[in-house]
Amino acid sequence: MATFRLALLTIGQSPRPDMTQAIRRALPAHVQVDERGVLDGLSRGEIEQRFASRPGSAPLITRLSDGNAITVDSAAVEAGLQDSIDHLEQDGADAIVVLCTGRFPALRADRAWLIEPDTLVPAVVASLVGRGRLGVIAPMPSQIGMVMEKWNALPGCHVAAAASPNASDDALVAAAQSLSEQGATALVLDCMGYTAAHKAALQRQVPGLPVFVSAGVLASSLAIAF
Repeated sequence: MATFRLALLTIGQSPRPDMTQAIRRALPAHVQVDERGVLDGLSRGEIEQRFASRPGSAPLITRLSDGNAITVDSAAVEAGLQDSIDHLEQDGADAIVVLCTGRFPALRADRAWLIEPDTLVPAVVASLVGRGRLGVIAPMPSQIGMVMEKWNALPGCHVAAAASPNASDDALVAAAQSLSEQGATALVLDCMGYTAAHKAALQRQVPGLPVFVSAGVLASSLAIAF
């Protein structure tokens, strides 16, 4: 079988095994994986100069290669993603996966298959939970308005809370418990930085609610596709 070249593109710095390990495990042997990051090769000072959050633009949180988190501007990131997509296509990528659940409506690929969790994850979750009330957890309080705009496009009245994937499990559990008290029938971890370990913590502490992890939904979908 011919080799299929799949690029995993993070908005931060690569590699991000916390995001990509589940995807790599799910893919067949003929899929060759390449990891790239919009911020690859940049110092923190350069990133803060070029990608700092701006008033009126949605913030995003990501991680650098040293393990530290950083907040970046979504509009600047979208431009950086497009530059990376152009380069990946030139390098021969057959498919490019954006490893972020943020909304980037202007992204395009001329030849490669462009896969965006922003559209994929809600569609999969909606097909499984129907009209249930989703409890959506985002990394930062400032992202809740943007996140709810996306999820409220689905049937039902949904609720949201914030807990960073880089914080303690206690903060995540507290957010989940708050959403459960507001009538959530399922939980969605709306950031690619959440992992299976976060899901396990919620299943232990807030039992009875299905938990959808964006990276896991993406990995399962890619396994089906390839």
